[in-house]
Amino acid sequence: MGPWSAAGDASTQRVLNESLKLADVVCAPLFPPRHGYLECSRPIDEIADGPSRGSLKITNRPGSQCILKCPTGYRLEGKFSKICGTTGEWIGDENGTCIRYPQPKLICPTSVNVELHPSDTENTTVRLRHPETDVSWERDVVVEPAWAKKDAFQLPLGSQNVSYSARHPVSKLHTDCTFTINVLPGSPPRVDFCPDTQVYTIEGRHQSVKATWEEPVFSDNVGVVTITKSNSPGTDFGAGSHLITYEAHDDAEWKSRCVFKIVVNVNPQQQQTGGQSTHLQLPILYNRFYF
Repeated sequence: MGPWSAAGDASTQRVLNESLKLADVVCAPLFPPRHGYLECSRPIDEIADGPSRGSLKITNRPGSQCILKCPTGYRLEGKFSKICGTTGEWIGDENGTCIRYPQPKLICPTSVNVELHPSDTENTTVRLRHPETDVSWERDVVVEPAWAKKDAFQLPLGSQNVSYSARHPVSKLHTDCTFTINVLPGSPPRVDFCPDTQVYTIEGRHQSVKATWEEPVFSDNVGVVTITKSNSPGTDFGAGSHLITYEAHDDAEWKSRCVFKIVVNVNPQQQQTGGQSTHLQLPILYNRFYF
């Protein structure tokens, strides 16, 4: 036998020795975090060590790899990926865990009140704001009846129930809610309070007086959306009679007004002309106007 044969035998023996050593190396069983399971791959020739009490015994030899998987309704947070090393120790990251997906967020109104527009007689156009949600309105939210998902639709007088269902695209968890659309007859806002005529007198050498008043109060069956006014409390007014107008509008464009007067008189002692006093006294009209 030549020298090459001896060298070859030594090299083969070393490989065999290393293989025998690795054949005795086994990594301890891995246990997945709560709610998860492990998906493992193992060397194909070392998958089984033979039957054990009627079942197949699986061992984790060097080279075996395991990753964490999460069931439906859960997602992986962090990283969990381990490989069995040649020393029988698991190597890799194990800070991953399975956490439950939250329920989709979906906030519906308790009810929606609309009323006929002044130009409507039987039906009115309803426009709904999209509900507050953390999933896609177009893809993940189902509306019943389906036509209520449109940006605008027609409804007659009466009530209509509408249901929303938001489904998470991954976890399949869903959240549902139902509300009612009430279509009411049209009516202008109600004037709950409108001030009486306010009377002031200019004193001394002043040319005007600062007038203040308690502001009108309106209410409406669908809610007042805007109130416009000709003047605000604290405005300076000169001598004379001044009309103050407040106008309330609701969402259906019905409107009503409160109109009252600010009357400003001049003190008889304020102006002296040639030793004689001039007196400007305006008639006081205690009236309010509603439109």
